[in-house]
Amino acid sequence: MTTQDHDALRELFPGDSEMSERMRAHDWASTPLGPPEHWPAGLKVPLRMMLTSRFEMWLGWGEDMAFFYNDAYRPTLGVKHPDALGRPTREVWGEIFDTLKDRFDLVLNDGQATWDKALLLLLERSGYPEETYHTFSYSPLMGDDGAVGGLMCVVSEETERVVSERRLETLGTLAAALVPARTRADVLAGALAALDANRRDFPFSTLRLFGADETQAGAADGDLAEIDWPLDPILAGESLVPTPLAGLIEAPPMGDWAVPPTEAIIVPVTKPGHAAPSGALVLARNPMRPHDPEIVGFAQLLAGQIASALATVDIQGAEVAESERLRQLFEQSPSFIAVLRGPQHRVELTNAAYLQLIAHRDVLGMAIREAVPEVEGQGFFELLDQVYATGEPFVGAGVPITIQRTPGAAPEPRFLDFVYQPIRNADGAVTGIFVEGIDVTASYEAVVALRESEAQFRTLAEAMPNHVWTATPDGSLDWFNSQVYAYSGAAQGDLDGAAWGSIVHPDDLDHAGAQWSAALASGSVYEAEFRLRRTDGVWRWHIARAVAVPAEDGKVARWIGTNTDIHDQKAAIEALADLNATLEQLVDERTAELMVAEEALRQSQKMEAVGQLTGGIAHDFNNLLAAISGSLELLSVRLAAGRLEALPRYIDSAQTAAKRAASLTQRLLAFSRRQTLDAKAINLNRLIADMEELIRRTVGPSIVMEVVGSGGLWQTLVDPNQLENALLNLCINARDAMPDGGRLTIETANKWLDDRSARERDLTPGQYVSLCVTDTGTGMTPEVTARAFDPFFTTKPLGQGTGLGLSMIYGFVRQSGGQVRIYSEVGQGTTMCLYLPRHFGDAEEVNPAGQAAPGAEPGGGGSVLVIDDEPTIRMLIVEVLEEAGYSAIECNDGPGGLKVLQSNAQVDLLITDVGLPGGMNGRQVADAGRVLRPDLKVLFITGYAENAVVGNGHLDPGMQVVTKPFDIRALGEKVREMIDR
Repeated sequence: MTTQDHDALRELFPGDSEMSERMRAHDWASTPLGPPEHWPAGLKVPLRMMLTSRFEMWLGWGEDMAFFYNDAYRPTLGVKHPDALGRPTREVWGEIFDTLKDRFDLVLNDGQATWDKALLLLLERSGYPEETYHTFSYSPLMGDDGAVGGLMCVVSEETERVVSERRLETLGTLAAALVPARTRADVLAGALAALDANRRDFPFSTLRLFGADETQAGAADGDLAEIDWPLDPILAGESLVPTPLAGLIEAPPMGDWAVPPTEAIIVPVTKPGHAAPSGALVLARNPMRPHDPEIVGFAQLLAGQIASALATVDIQGAEVAESERLRQLFEQSPSFIAVLRGPQHRVELTNAAYLQLIAHRDVLGMAIREAVPEVEGQGFFELLDQVYATGEPFVGAGVPITIQRTPGAAPEPRFLDFVYQPIRNADGAVTGIFVEGIDVTASYEAVVALRESEAQFRTLAEAMPNHVWTATPDGSLDWFNSQVYAYSGAAQGDLDGAAWGSIVHPDDLDHAGAQWSAALASGSVYEAEFRLRRTDGVWRWHIARAVAVPAEDGKVARWIGTNTDIHDQKAAIEALADLNATLEQLVDERTAELMVAEEALRQSQKMEAVGQLTGGIAHDFNNLLAAISGSLELLSVRLAAGRLEALPRYIDSAQTAAKRAASLTQRLLAFSRRQTLDAKAINLNRLIADMEELIRRTVGPSIVMEVVGSGGLWQTLVDPNQLENALLNLCINARDAMPDGGRLTIETANKWLDDRSARERDLTPGQYVSLCVTDTGTGMTPEVTARAFDPFFTTKPLGQGTGLGLSMIYGFVRQSGGQVRIYSEVGQGTTMCLYLPRHFGDAEEVNPAGQAAPGAEPGGGGSVLVIDDEPTIRMLIVEVLEEAGYSAIECNDGPGGLKVLQSNAQVDLLITDVGLPGGMNGRQVADAGRVLRPDLKVLFITGYAENAVVGNGHLDPGMQVVTKPFDIRALGEKVREMIDR
């Protein structure tokens, strides 16, 4: 896109809002609207206006009314966002399109604007039909040809307002229906009638009262009172019992909806001052608002009103003789109560709470406007006039009033819940008004103060550099500020409850928990020092302090605590304490103690490692020796008996065990870094490319393999066969860590390690070539990672691993001057990285993995000098040579072999062990022989590598090496190859 095109799109879709960005990025050319530069001004102008408006707006354009909307409209779309952009309106709002079609036609066909106030629309914006209300207007948009090209919608969602007003109306209707109730039957009938008027929030309702004269009321849709509702939990003290309707009611009444409810809620009807419920209110939940968080509170308000009414009729049902007792109850009522008579609302009766509300003024017989003149202009007198004139009651909740509550003092603001209930005579005419209410100022102010306090606390806590946390009265931690999550790396919510102990050092957890339990029991200040694990695994000392926040009743309402990092201070204090002591004496004593302790630790570790190693070796070699000795013993028995038909099987068994023993010794040599290495200058990318097909076949099709070779990769000097084995071993381990499949990545890179990076990897600074194998498997715990290179340590099931693979790799890489590092996370995967020193030189040709070197053709004879102090090995070598047509000269030590080389005897090839008795090793004999015979060819044989002599790439031309135990045929081919070359 050119700069000119970009500027044009920003002009058409201005601003940096989400929808502006999405419209600029949308592929309009593939839609019926075509490229934006060809759009008419009638579309462009309202688009710019919509995108820069903060009011909810959308517009449709074209024959399909392609859908555009701004950021403010996104909540209305819900899950339809952002896929709704550019789609036909019929597809975006398919569930309500038929409802709105006439309005669309009126705008698009007749060019007339529409207006709707709080229209009910069942939107599927949350994955289900949802009751919503919207006030909106559709206006026509004209195209360049003067015809209507689309429409603009300005909308305001009013769901919360409509639902809240509906519920307030229900509360008022219920209150009005319950005020005149004189018996329980009146309460039941009034409650049923009031609830039946709101069949949207509650498609059906039923009420059951408890007691000796148990009565029931059912909804109009059926005899729901006969249903066996689960009321035992209510009787047991539960405040809410959600009840699925499936299996309980065959065809639940649907109320005002086209679908039946699926759940009802049951709440207790508990009269004020009573612990046991007087009844239970069953309310079907609105199927169009299944997740309404306010419905339970609303149901409990309704139950509370019914409970109050029950309490009232119970009092009113007493005998006339109890009238004085009732008057006393009236006087002692926590609600303020007054009876006003006549159109002037003269005060006829008041209780103590009412007098307390009006500063104990003597108002009996006075008109209300004279009694409390400061209330003039606040609407209360007008409400009284309205109730008296219409006979309709009024219910107010949280209504503000400014009234004088202390004699001689200025009026002060209060908040009241109250009802104005008309009093009628026998003819039904209104003769007065009953006033009843509660001063809820303290509750209102407490709620406001709590919200403000919590907001201030959260703001302050987030701004603090310390860890801040809160806990419930029982000690369960329920909130942490962002510094805690940033330090620990935990996800929000992962540390709630007792889970906070997961980041406390195990050695400190018991002490911290004991201190916390003591503080919870006494309510005293909590203080403890402990170590917390940082996200990178580092433990740092912190001091935790917490104080209890008391409630009004004196009990603990909450705990607020902080964690302060004292790691540096603690270290400084310890250092200062050391300085204050007698330094020289302490240093000398401590140095001696440390040396003794370190030596003891080294000896202990050494003995533990030796014990583990020798135990593993003994176990494996006992198995192998059993196979070899058993096969040879049976072979001897069969030979003695003349039974030759089974001999090959015993020979094969012994050879197989011997080869396994040879493999084990090679791994042990690799682990001990004493194996013989045939180092060559190689290019890792080329070696991996040669092995790639073999690795893919090995790991199988369920694992996706990726090779990422670095361009311009440096050469490294290493034994290619050992490196191939190491790479294949790592890939097999990665495969085993991904039993259900995954991704395997092999990656190479050039690494220049400075002092710090080299020190972290236990290497000398310089240039290295890295080879990393990464899997997406199960990963390793820190404990497993720490032991991964231990010999015979394995996490695989018994029989599926020797435990020498990684230790062999570690020994080989360290012997080659490099290092191995493990990076692993449980559940995420593992990366194994090999760091090998850079080699300055050209790469040598290497046979790919699995490709054998061609065998040499039989030679034409020659003389070979064989030097080995082991008679059996010397005998085997000589027999191989003689069978191949060569003559052999035998010596058992270095000086004897040198005498032969000093003689005139023909020697075409020297085969010598490296470690020889007699004061000369094999390399010294070879070097001395080459002084006398410069073209002498030498084949070293070793079972325990002497790399300082023959290894690490320091073999001269014409010298080669084989490792014991060796294959007899391979030895013959090597001899023919060297003599005939």
